[in-house]
Amino acid sequence: MSDALLKKSTGSAIAGAATLLAGFISTVVVANLLGVEGAGLVAFAVWLSVVLAPVIDGGTSLSVLRFFADRTGRKDHQGAQALAGFLLRRLLGFAIVAAIAAVAIAVIAPGAARDAVRTLFPAVDIATATGLVALVVALTLAQALATFTISYHRGAQAFGFLAKIAAVAFALQVAAVTIGTLFYGATGAVAGYVLGQTTLALFALPLVLHRAPLEPLLRREIWQYGRYAWAANMCNIFVWSRMEILFLQLYWGAAEVGLFSVAVALAALASQGPLLLTGAFLPVLAAHNSRGDKEAVQKVFSNGTTIVALLALPACFGMAAIAQPMIVLLYGPDFAAAGTATAIILVAAAISVSSTIGTHLVNALGRSDFIFWSSIAGAVVAVALGFLLIPEFGLVGAALTRASVQIAAVMLGIWFITRRLRYAYPFARLIRLTLAAAAPAGAAFAVTQLVAGPLGLLEAILAGLVVYPLSLRLFGALGPDERAAIIHFAERFPPFSRPAANAFVSFLAPAHQS
Repeated sequence: MSDALLKKSTGSAIAGAATLLAGFISTVVVANLLGVEGAGLVAFAVWLSVVLAPVIDGGTSLSVLRFFADRTGRKDHQGAQALAGFLLRRLLGFAIVAAIAAVAIAVIAPGAARDAVRTLFPAVDIATATGLVALVVALTLAQALATFTISYHRGAQAFGFLAKIAAVAFALQVAAVTIGTLFYGATGAVAGYVLGQTTLALFALPLVLHRAPLEPLLRREIWQYGRYAWAANMCNIFVWSRMEILFLQLYWGAAEVGLFSVAVALAALASQGPLLLTGAFLPVLAAHNSRGDKEAVQKVFSNGTTIVALLALPACFGMAAIAQPMIVLLYGPDFAAAGTATAIILVAAAISVSSTIGTHLVNALGRSDFIFWSSIAGAVVAVALGFLLIPEFGLVGAALTRASVQIAAVMLGIWFITRRLRYAYPFARLIRLTLAAAAPAGAAFAVTQLVAGPLGLLEAILAGLVVYPLSLRLFGALGPDERAAIIHFAERFPPFSRPAANAFVSFLAPAHQS
């Protein structure tokens, strides 16, 4: 991994960590202050905005990420800025149309609108439900603009600045959610989420002033890519956006939604940590592809996939092993029933997160058509399994639905990358890493069965940390590229610690073994 890519990945990880922690801590605060049903109410409101934001996005966020990096790779900086302004104005146009449509429905058919509000939030009075719907609308707009802000800065590879504004948004959201929940309950909690996303959204607005003519060919390419990206996002709602929450709300109620939201939040804490390092890969892959350097694309893809798996597999397997006591510690015994669902989601997440660089590769090569068609297939499977499993099995059925759809999507993506794009997938290395990650997870689970409470949880984590390096060496899981990347990263440590770091790397992957 080059110096530049390492620096960009670190900045991207910090920005993503701020966003991830804001959501996770907010979930913990709401769960402890409002209980299972209150947490479910807030989770459903936030989920609605997550689902609706891609609808008004129109594919603009993925387009600015992909084409800004492409223009920059061609040294067309003025064209890149004009492109960002063009896409932001398009996003704002979509948002205005959506807002007008929502107001029109409320004015033309107030009875139907009122019934829809009651259907969405049946556990609260109509005034509270109306307030929640208004906040969902505001959060949807803020979420769409915040996503555009993040995509723009990633496309511009301005990861340092993105990390700073994400940290500010993190602090404001956690404070606002805590204060809002204490004084105004679920409504105040959702308002806190709005404030956090609005902080990021404001940084996108100045881009609207960037104007310059775009080449007709580029406009057509943006239109085609954005159309497929938007359609794929619509289908991805069923695959990646926790559509299971809707089925749980309809068939089981807010309490089950609350348990599922805790399972997803804890799974995200483990699985998205490694994912945060991947934000810099799409623009780098797109830049290499714009220069026609297929060898460089292959190297970045292979090395990135194995490095992400090196971190994601033990994080996900390990958290699955200690999910039950971790939930009780963070959320309380009322949420203990979420343990099994959390473990199921985490096992699937280990596979899906490890394939993230492959998704970036497909996007970097402009193959949003494949993402569209595969998303349609995933959406059909998700809906079918939702009706088949969730009404009967509730929380566990939702977890199995999510896991099955995501694993199927990964398998389809691997087929496309290897058979159609003709890039090699590092299967052998991934198998070794999977075996190496299973050992510490097994050790951690055994400890939780022998020692109860927080002490057992601490000992389980320590056991996993001790066993993983041993299993990496035993299975020869690290190749020369991974060894070189870790050594290169260790060079950033303080001078006095580098000999120890190098000795540790030599233990994990002896030179003769690599």
